[in-house]
Amino acid sequence: MAVNLELQKVNEWNKLRGFSNLFSKENGAWWGTRRWWVNALLWTVLLGGLTAIMLFGPNEEVAEASEADIKLAGGIIAYTLMVSLSVFFEFGVPMVAIWTIILTQDLIIGEKQSGGAEWLLSKPVVRRSYVLAKLAANALPVLALLVGLPSVLVYGMLSLRLGTLFSLAPFLSAVGIMALHTLFYLTFTLMLGTIFNNRGIILGIALGSVLGGGILGGFINPLFYVTPWILPKVAWATATGQAGFESIGYAAIAATTAWIGTFIFVAVAKFEKMEF
Repeated sequence: MAVNLELQKVNEWNKLRGFSNLFSKENGAWWGTRRWWVNALLWTVLLGGLTAIMLFGPNEEVAEASEADIKLAGGIIAYTLMVSLSVFFEFGVPMVAIWTIILTQDLIIGEKQSGGAEWLLSKPVVRRSYVLAKLAANALPVLALLVGLPSVLVYGMLSLRLGTLFSLAPFLSAVGIMALHTLFYLTFTLMLGTIFNNRGIILGIALGSVLGGGILGGFINPLFYVTPWILPKVAWATATGQAGFESIGYAAIAATTAWIGTFIFVAVAKFEKMEF
């Protein structure tokens, strides 16, 4: 049987040589397996289901609310929406971050230990392409499946409960904050994978930030201005139009964006100096 061994030329920028092939490889690990629909189903059902219970099911928090709180919110339906959005954002944002860490903690360390990274880099591939391809190919499905799909479902349920379309701009802004928080932990975990060779250390640091950051920020309040730890609350306040979080919210969003850029830079710089 004749085999065609003719190589196909790929036109790429030299500084990102190999990116397209590596991106396709990482993309296939998501969209070419059941991984995408398992995560889509899991998080749409989990976050959508919990929000649906608060919107349409027996809601003890609403039942036990004082008349003053309900009146302040603008009525029983408005109060129900506030509580439901609290579940989606204040619970959902850190939960999505935790799952993002679990999904991505092995992206680099696994191939470093198995020899896969060394083999790939023996090809005409620049090292920054390796890191950036993993980032891009995983960020897209994580944001689409863990953030996007549940958000579409929740928006539909909010509108159904309200009896008209829920205010779109504040909700989209809150979802954007959720996406930013998710990207922080994706890039943070990716960077840790270039620094450490132990999964326990990576998970300990990243999960410790998600689970313990809010507690630490409660003791040292200025930390909320330079970390993403207040963003779940800011997302909820943005979606519900609550005042009082503007200054800390803007500062935390700016700081989180800067951290994401820093993590990407450090990950690329560290990986380019790594010896195999």
